[in-house]
Amino acid sequence: MDSYQAIKFIYQSYVKAQPHIAPGLLDIYKRHPEYCRRLLEKLELSLSRPPSVLITGSKGKGSTSVMIARLLQAAGHRTGLFTGPHLVDFCERIRLNGQKIPEQDLIRLVQVIKPHVEELSRTMPPDHYLGPVGTVLAVALLWFREQGTDVHVLECGRGALADDVNVIENRWSVLTPVMLEHPNNLGPTLLDIAANKMAVIKSGQELCVSYSQDAQVEKLLKSLCRHLAVPLKLAGRDFSVQVLASGLMGTRFMYKSRRRQSIFTVPLPGKFQAYNAGVALALVEEMLPGIDDGQLQAGLDSVRWPGRCELLPGEPLVILDGAINAESARYLAELLVQAGKPLYMVLGVPADKDWRGVIDTLAPLAESVWLTRASNNHLVFPEDAEALAVARRHTANSRVAADMATALEEAVAAAGSNGAVVIAGTQSLIRDAKIEIKAQLGREWDE
Repeated sequence: MDSYQAIKFIYQSYVKAQPHIAPGLLDIYKRHPEYCRRLLEKLELSLSRPPSVLITGSKGKGSTSVMIARLLQAAGHRTGLFTGPHLVDFCERIRLNGQKIPEQDLIRLVQVIKPHVEELSRTMPPDHYLGPVGTVLAVALLWFREQGTDVHVLECGRGALADDVNVIENRWSVLTPVMLEHPNNLGPTLLDIAANKMAVIKSGQELCVSYSQDAQVEKLLKSLCRHLAVPLKLAGRDFSVQVLASGLMGTRFMYKSRRRQSIFTVPLPGKFQAYNAGVALALVEEMLPGIDDGQLQAGLDSVRWPGRCELLPGEPLVILDGAINAESARYLAELLVQAGKPLYMVLGVPADKDWRGVIDTLAPLAESVWLTRASNNHLVFPEDAEALAVARRHTANSRVAADMATALEEAVAAAGSNGAVVIAGTQSLIRDAKIEIKAQLGREWDE
């Protein structure tokens, strides 16, 4: 088995079931995390040890997960991190103290779980499947066990109620901002989506930490935590973040809680990263009450999160960001104003995301816009003519590019040495961009 075959096997159960799944079903009717639970039990993997943090939300959960893991690592903990999706290399999803799983270990552990997955598959109805996230989670937990981790930081996939990661009996839960996303999968309303994601909060947990939320979402969150007797630490009420300075090289902020009032910096551009860092700090200072400011700053200093307001220096400057809704696009827009350069934008947001909001927010800042699609065949993008009409309301010099290679080549030529190329959209698009940037421009990036 090679890496291609291993990754193909991870998706095999889902691909086999997909033609039999009735269209339009919510996740709670078409996803079956009980198969992940059974797989972990077959592999004799504990659902509660080592202790785990589960992170969910609509935006910022990946970078918040990385920050939590780095803070724990800085305090001396052997920390397993599970995130998704990956940008370039599938192994990015599974990390130990910041280092991704070696490809040979991924292949070996897929071979270990293969007979158990096949045994489970033989008992499933045609429209049931073991989710790819659950299969990769099993690989991650096997590797973490081999590596002797003492704490896990696990990012949920879509939602939480029917997400495979949520079979873990987590000791702590974290909610990043909850927005109206995946309405056809998680529920039609914001409260439906919020309730789905709040399934990470379970009776007996030590703590739930949450970013500030929409008023309705916050009311539901407080009610649920009271009902389950889970302590809630809420941004704006129990801790706060004040951005002091934000630039292309990072963000400096004041963090206040009952435990400290301190100034920190995070080496990620965008004011929102200070708020993500605040959530991470709010959790870790409760997990480890004795941790000092020096350890916390050391953890933040080591944070890298490719594809999120990521700068690739050179001529032209290239900025990558996974903006998929108007709110995240506004954060990016704030950063772009600081670039002080003419902007040439490549945008690609799937049809089930807020593609109009992204175009409406970013296109007015651009000299030219290229609308394109990711190579990921599982994603559906808006019709070219419809998206182009939205872009041209703001920027007359907008066009459709057949693929990322074409869009990047044209945008780089237009930007020259004085402009900046901005690539924004779904993570699959950012992955395509990184491959093309390396091929066309010879630039590397942090992993």
